[in-house]
Amino acid sequence: MAIKFSVHQTPQPKDRKEEALCHARAIPNGTKRMDDICALICERGSISSADVKAVLDSLVWVIRLSLEYGDHVELEELGHFSPSLRSRKLPNGKFTVSVDGVNFRCSEKLKNQLKYVKLEKGKETAGYLPKERKNRMVDYLKRNETITTPIYAALNACSHYRAKADLDQYIKENVIVRVGSSTHVSYLLTENVNRE
Repeated sequence: MAIKFSVHQTPQPKDRKEEALCHARAIPNGTKRMDDICALICERGSISSADVKAVLDSLVWVIRLSLEYGDHVELEELGHFSPSLRSRKLPNGKFTVSVDGVNFRCSEKLKNQLKYVKLEKGKETAGYLPKERKNRMVDYLKRNETITTPIYAALNACSHYRAKADLDQYIKENVIVRVGSSTHVSYLLTENVNRE
């Protein structure tokens, strides 16, 4: 068990003549979804998968309800949840305020437990070529209704910036369409939209 990482050069403004900086990025092995989490919890005890899913669904409901009432949620072993707000100034000088998402701050206990996890440098890969990334996305969308930028990045082992640039290009090519806004953006095949 180890967290794999890759090393990348940090982008610098062209006018700076400083020594090149590097940073590490974690390479995800995959994404744990609700069914995966339920299965892992079931292996640890004698609770049924349906019961675990019901409890997790209820936990999400309680967190949402609490945030809607203006409360912050503190799960000592996990972290702190609070609403994220966005404000915009209107032409008349007044402000409009809306909920922009949810802030999450990891608990100190969880952070400390992860500090001593084994790290392992991943294999340097050239990544997928643009045509391969596009084909992998189309194959994914034939099996799933939508794709998000983080899922595209994980699927193609590329950065968030590369994923966003690719998805914007596929929109221009009319391969996919964007749905949703702000932090709830996803993409689906254009041919699936035209069928509806």
